Amino acid sequence: MKNIIVTTSVKTTFELNTKAQSLANELNLKYIIRNKKTIKQLLESVQGVLVVYKNKLSYFENDSELFFHLDTTALKIKNSDNEPLVEIINKEKQKVLDCTMGLAGDSILLSYYGHNVTSLEKNNIIHLITSNGLKHYVSPNEEINKAMRKIITYNVDCIEYLKRTPENAFDIIYFDPMFSHDIAESNNLSGITPLADNSFPYDEFIKEAYRVARDKIIIKAHFKDNIFEKYNFTRIIRKNTKFHFGFLNTNQKPKTKH
Repeated sequence: MKNIIVTTSVKTTFELNTKAQSLANELNLKYIIRNKKTIKQLLESVQGVLVVYKNKLSYFENDSELFFHLDTTALKIKNSDNEPLVEIINKEKQKVLDCTMGLAGDSILLSYYGHNVTSLEKNNIIHLITSNGLKHYVSPNEEINKAMRKIITYNVDCIEYLKRTPENAFDIIYFDPMFSHDIAESNNLSGITPLADNSFPYDEFIKEAYRVARDKIIIKAHFKDNIFEKYNFTRIIRKNTKFHFGFLNTNQKPKTKH
């Protein structure tokens, strides 16, 4: 387990100190008083630092910072006529399970377009930062704020969650495992990299997802990834992009290739 501490911004208050101490207890981590130390100084003795600011949470490790932001989500919503994730579902008010939440960009997009979204995140730090952002981040677009507040999140391994979920409990199951190839354009997600679990149990996941999804399993993966062919996903080719979407119609329950 990583050696991670919890502290506050340099300019702190009693309320921030109390919140940081509470978060440390909740996560079973050590809380320390900042004492004007820089992040670099703090990282000399620990692997990671979770910092409580007045309006956000940030996690620092190596030279990266993870914090909640809308990234390209607002732009995707603005240009959603060409957004493949919305087009693949092609129905209204579907019950969607996002198995790889991360910073919840795709969950927000789907919630914005009226779907009922439950989002899962295995890593407790990523889940904490994202779920806090979904509850408290304020966008100038009020409809995006409404979409964020509606999303239900769980800090859980998606395989464990699927195994205890009844058959056909969701219309759509979506997953976006960490890319198996580096993508230079994804520097805005570099803060997740130190925390990401790069091993994804595809066989077990697909088996459980077939059982739980009423309509479709949707994946986003690097265009070089062989997962599309291995599991018979219909690939949506997107020109000039490093990742593609694919989908399976689960009412046919096709067999996997090995």
